[in-house]
Amino acid sequence: MHVLFLILLVSPFYLNDFASIFIKDWRVWLLIDYVAVKLFPLAVILWLIRSRKMQPHEFGLTTQNRTSFLAVFLIVALVGTVIDQNGYSLIAKLPGYSALGGMPAITIPAWDWIDLTLGLLLVGIVEELIFRGFLHTFIRRYTENSFAIVTISSVAFGLIHWSLGMYAVLITSVIGAVFMIAYLKTRSLPAIMLAHFAINFIDFAGLIPKAIFKLV
Repeated sequence: MHVLFLILLVSPFYLNDFASIFIKDWRVWLLIDYVAVKLFPLAVILWLIRSRKMQPHEFGLTTQNRTSFLAVFLIVALVGTVIDQNGYSLIAKLPGYSALGGMPAITIPAWDWIDLTLGLLLVGIVEELIFRGFLHTFIRRYTENSFAIVTISSVAFGLIHWSLGMYAVLITSVIGAVFMIAYLKTRSLPAIMLAHFAINFIDFAGLIPKAIFKLV
């Protein structure tokens, strides 16, 4: 049964990248994105929890004390942002393939800011529930080896960015490993969700100068 849950939760992320290749209208792109990899996975997770097929803690929905929450958020957000802002330069000479597509530019500022705030927050929540919380639970049915859990989950996470090119897959895999290591230490996802949002917001919103995170 867990294999069916796995397919239901992760397959929309891999299929959704086709929208980045073929859809040029941002309105259609947003509709597909919000339905396929935000609302649908959340609905499946809610159904799994409400039907008692899985428990909230199996998705990483546990609490932390304030000190631990703040520490995890700050460390993960900083490490993830440094990797995000420097990693591409470090691997620029590696062989790979270029981006096959991307998100169409949103031409209405109000919608752009909705996507940069609510949209990116949902990204952080949903991707962490699935690629850290659920995958941790799923992989542990077969092995409790931490290296295997981190490796498998990070590669699975990196590959949902396949349409953005090989470099994006590699960098997001590394960041995914950071997320999973933090989760293995805490068994709690809310702080990591917020850090995930912060990394994306810094990268896309343009409000915080990226230069302050540049090391190379």
